[in-house]
Amino acid sequence: MRGSSINYEGVLSRLSAVDYDGLVVRLRKILPSLWLRAYRKMTPMPVNAVRFEDRGFEFLFDHASARRTDSEPEDAAVEDRIIAAFGRSRPSLLHQEARTNGLLGSSAAVFGGRAKRDHVPGGVLGGACDGCLYPQRRDLRRESSVDGRAFRTMERYCTEHPGTFAFSRPVYDSPSWWPCEIEHGLLRDDGTLWVQGFGNAAASVRFPFLATGRATLVEARRTPAPG
Repeated sequence: MRGSSINYEGVLSRLSAVDYDGLVVRLRKILPSLWLRAYRKMTPMPVNAVRFEDRGFEFLFDHASARRTDSEPEDAAVEDRIIAAFGRSRPSLLHQEARTNGLLGSSAAVFGGRAKRDHVPGGVLGGACDGCLYPQRRDLRRESSVDGRAFRTMERYCTEHPGTFAFSRPVYDSPSWWPCEIEHGLLRDDGTLWVQGFGNAAASVRFPFLATGRATLVEARRTPAPG
């Protein structure tokens, strides 16, 4: 969606050379504001952004229902939905399955409710939660498609490299919580970012074998500090 892209290469180019942990600290400070700015361009209504932690990961969430008014047209109402989720991979959690259809699972208690939404569950790359963050294409967790193999490769990297900084960012083209694309990214050990976008149109979620999701690979490197 226009205006929703993030120039990750540009972000890394502005960071001086530091060790991996230092780079993660800086990215955790810089990226959330960029994700929020991009999200504001996706939604026609004011954003009620909240930030919280769950199971070692941080979440940016648009709690839209909390600021909705009776005068707001129903067809323009933005649903509660994830803006971005990020953290460092924890292999012990990667293979836990969602135990509820509730949006955000147990962390939904922060907002006073637990929305029930039947869908294919989507989570954050490199981590797990006990809820479902967004509807996701069925074939992304299989290796029967090009996108599925790419996604599983990214998951394996997080498993084989504990502590990898990883994130997932839905891209929306409507007020629905159903993203048209899901951007997954991770920071490799060598300081480069691997970011890939996976098409996630509603039809591709319901009929995975008809999907031809769009994928974009971004390679980004840090700029060495001046000598």
